[in-house]
Amino acid sequence: MQPMTDSRLFRRAALALLVAAALPGCAVFQTPPPLTVESAYTQGMAAYEARRFGRAVELLGQFVPNAAGDPRLKGALMALGRAQLETRDYVSATTQFLRVATEFARDPEAAEARFGLCDAYHRLSPRPQLDPEYTSAAITYCESYASIYPGTPQATQALQWVTEMRGKLAEKSYENGFFYFRRGLYDAAVVYFNEVLAGFPETAWAPRALLRLTEAYDRMGYREEHAATRQRLLRDYPQSPEARNLAAAPADSAGR
Repeated sequence: MQPMTDSRLFRRAALALLVAAALPGCAVFQTPPPLTVESAYTQGMAAYEARRFGRAVELLGQFVPNAAGDPRLKGALMALGRAQLETRDYVSATTQFLRVATEFARDPEAAEARFGLCDAYHRLSPRPQLDPEYTSAAITYCESYASIYPGTPQATQALQWVTEMRGKLAEKSYENGFFYFRRGLYDAAVVYFNEVLAGFPETAWAPRALLRLTEAYDRMGYREEHAATRQRLLRDYPQSPEARNLAAAPADSAGR
């Protein structure tokens, strides 16, 4: 008998697979069972524990909408929110954390959910030049967390983020003012520089705004305002680079 050729072997193997697939209960090519609420939860939590966050989001996202009254809902919401943080779906993560913080406000998980809101909005906070909506929301949630849970490591982190994000808002106001300043529109520039001073006096942008104000008032011919603003910079921010540079210049030459 002649040995089988490769093509005959391939055809015979393919025929065997087709016959096997037609047999009842055969695992070859068998369609997986439909996903149920129970299996969505079980597989979703297993995926989360295995750090397969994309799969966890997919599965728990199917469990959560069908889990009203289920005692496992709270844990699934927290796992889904954390997984969405890991997959950078920060907007969706805020939805899960907000549900836990409001629907389970008296449970221990509420504290973690509130910090999750702070964390998610902090990650959503854009560059200073862009819309500050998420930055403002982050400040609100982070300050709220720090006031409710003072002295915790998470509160310390939240306050650090608040400082960072207030700096972003101050920078945005300063840059708006500088936009008008460079174009000689000093009245408009003064509004934004004063906004920095009123809203964010603790930031590094405050002495910068004061220095620009001295220059704007000087160019506008407002001598009293120029002198008062110069004195305020030297008094309130004496260690700032802006104050040191101003102190080294003659009082009547600032801004020229």
